[in-house]
Amino acid sequence: MSLAATGPLHLSPASGWQPPALDECAVDTLYDDVVAASRNRHRSYSQPALRVVLNAEDADPQFGPQATRSQSLPEPGAWLQRMAGALLECMTGVRSPAQVARWVSPLIYERVNARSVIAKRRGARPLHRSLVRRVHLCEPDDGVVEASVVVQHDGRVRAMALRMVGVDGRWMVTAMELG
Repeated sequence: MSLAATGPLHLSPASGWQPPALDECAVDTLYDDVVAASRNRHRSYSQPALRVVLNAEDADPQFGPQATRSQSLPEPGAWLQRMAGALLECMTGVRSPAQVARWVSPLIYERVNARSVIAKRRGARPLHRSLVRRVHLCEPDDGVVEASVVVQHDGRVRAMALRMVGVDGRWMVTAMELG
């Protein structure tokens, strides 16, 4: 068949460049379909923690978190070594993040929980247990410890930086970076 026998090409303008708005019934139907599909996949859903933000003038200082001096806290080196290992296990999905919630700030808990959910969805498990090789401590102030931790994680040697603050008689991890 030759090109001359096909005839001329006719172009027609597009009806519109924006899709029409959905009515409420269509939105409800789409939502029900998504909910049904998510139930069929048997995947867990993790909701981040509810944040309550209080204004400084509204909070009573006697009932808020109380700073704790270093002498009233456990030895930071051994505590940090165990906590770094627990955080790595949480981020790889081996341990539940709820087990470390008491010792981490809400922001750190959200980050660890998000990585745990991702690891569980991937289904990959680490071949070897994460090992904490070295802990280097620095105490910039009373009740504050900054640490660099050398870990062996997923077959690689990595660096982890943590900041702990003494709060209510215990150490609390307030900052964490994993390199």
